[in-house]
Amino acid sequence: MKRIILLLALILGLTAFQQPAALAAPAFKDVDPKQYGWAMDAISFMVDIGVVSGYPDGSFQPGRWVDKAEMTVMIYRLFDRYRPFDPNGNYYIPDFQIDHFADVPKNHWAYKEISSIVTMELSNAVFLSQHGYNFYPDSKLNRIGTVYVLPVWLLESSYDIDDPAVVQTIMSMRDIPIIIAPDTDLPPKVDLLSDGRFGFDDDGENRTNTLFPFIVKKKGDLYRFYDTYSVNTAFNIALLQQKGIMTAWNGEFEPNEMLTRAEAVTILYRMYLDMKELGNLHLHSSK
Repeated sequence: MKRIILLLALILGLTAFQQPAALAAPAFKDVDPKQYGWAMDAISFMVDIGVVSGYPDGSFQPGRWVDKAEMTVMIYRLFDRYRPFDPNGNYYIPDFQIDHFADVPKNHWAYKEISSIVTMELSNAVFLSQHGYNFYPDSKLNRIGTVYVLPVWLLESSYDIDDPAVVQTIMSMRDIPIIIAPDTDLPPKVDLLSDGRFGFDDDGENRTNTLFPFIVKKKGDLYRFYDTYSVNTAFNIALLQQKGIMTAWNGEFEPNEMLTRAEAVTILYRMYLDMKELGNLHLHSSK
């Protein structure tokens, strides 16, 4: 009897020191630790909690480009308490609900996720036309398109970045177009109503991956953004940069680089960890 008790104690002791399965790197044949070491933790976590999965052939396809529907589904699954149209939710904004998507029918594979979390706040991810709102769910995302799709406002309550810091961050990125205009009552020499930045077009043209120049007005040593697109998009880029969620490389944000599966899960994992550290994760995720 004593031997049995000792044996059980030994087994339990060894079990207590074993790493949980969730922390183990996924055994995907195409996820080389040397090439994707930066994404291993994110892939492991996202697969373990069911946000993404591998393919029947044992691959993860980390380099495959991600489209808007796929990214939306990942956001929906990871932040399973983020339901902006649920009156019992923690972020209830019924006035921004889109009742009908012209290009996302109810039999679309991601209809539930898209209709549940895509809002009018994503002004450069949805496009109003005479036929309704277009989302272009099959559009592959580049990095600026990813910024448009992410619910960056979930991070705002836990981090404050002021206008001078935003301007400084954006101006440090060589590949972000900026137009500096004098601080007068006259608008800068840019037709803001026709260049597409406000997301309205009779045909609802797809501008998912389009980066418009940021308009900055200068008065002495002070800079301020001129229009809502410049304010919102610049703030989101600067916030993601400051938090280390999406960052510039050698002074370039690389807005036109396409988003891969490895990058998508890493971005969302970094958002998750940031919210966890700052104490507001429980409001938007049960994971």
